[in-house]
Amino acid sequence: MCARNVYQVPESFRYAPFYSTGTSFTCHDHYVDLEKKVKAEPFYFDMLYLVGEKLTEVPWEHSERSVPIVFKQWKELKPQLQEGFTQRKSSKQNESALIHALSLFIVCLFWTNETYVKGLHVKNMMISDLILKPVNCEERLLFVINKPTQYHSFVQLQQLFDEIEKIYHKGQAIKQMKHEK
Repeated sequence: MCARNVYQVPESFRYAPFYSTGTSFTCHDHYVDLEKKVKAEPFYFDMLYLVGEKLTEVPWEHSERSVPIVFKQWKELKPQLQEGFTQRKSSKQNESALIHALSLFIVCLFWTNETYVKGLHVKNMMISDLILKPVNCEERLLFVINKPTQYHSFVQLQQLFDEIEKIYHKGQAIKQMKHEK
């Protein structure tokens, strides 16, 4: 349960193209489900955790439940993004959807590794410390963050999602095998 309704975005999350200075986010009613919270604000749980709020659900501790929700949202968003590039739309709506998809990838990457996102500056994310990640993830992620509206960034993001989904499912299968022994 949140102590306040509105929180300032933590300093470590104030990084373009995600947030600017003075940005805030709203605490949702604890009855709102995980999927709606992630859809509204992918970094919701990570930011609440960083501001010291006690979480009723901790998605990185239950990646078997939370990560498939992120994959589902990506798959719902991807056709809209593809259409935007096919029709060569360079609207604010398409840019916003791309940044949202990028945010989904970042939470997916960290929650797959059963940890929270500490910030959005790639150099401070310590991606090299993550066990489950796509090849050259840090460099590729930096490319997408620096040029989020370019078609090549969208292609790179698709590939990153494809790779992390395979890695996630492999990790879940290994975890289940160890659990059965």
